[in-house]
Amino acid sequence: NTKLFSNAGLDVTGYEISVTACGMAKKFDLKTRHFCGSVLEMSQEKDIYDALYCFNTLHLFYENERKLFISECDRKLKNGGYLYFVVFSERERGFGNGSEIEKNTFEVRAGRPTHFFTDSDIREHFERFVTIETGIVEDPEVHQGEGPHTHILRYILSQKP
Repeated sequence: NTKLFSNAGLDVTGYEISVTACGMAKKFDLKTRHFCGSVLEMSQEKDIYDALYCFNTLHLFYENERKLFISECDRKLKNGGYLYFVVFSERERGFGNGSEIEKNTFEVRAGRPTHFFTDSDIREHFERFVTIETGIVEDPEVHQGEGPHTHILRYILSQKP
């Protein structure tokens, strides 16, 4: 996801927890600064950003971790900066499957919590920011062993006051 932004001439920093994915990203996008580690530990990086883009990550955390992640983003974002987050929605096919660990958070796969956001839920998560727009987007994808399917994702564009 970083290459689109770096090819547009933006100064980009990418965070990735998977060592394998981090290595691939470093080969695929030479213009981006890459940090291999958790987005919950962005404090090591001193930069303050104009904008933060997060695709399919926030929904992978428990509530306290989601709040910590957003708090880290708030700390790393300059005043007037923008956030654009894409997350699983309650319309996603996995919603309601597995054990419900927290409200709208299910263990669809063993050891992997997945939170499914409603519009009001995502607005609450980003209540300290000014919401510009929220909506639904479909993301067709092919996973090995699962074949083609379409994720029903929710997005929010917000601004730090």
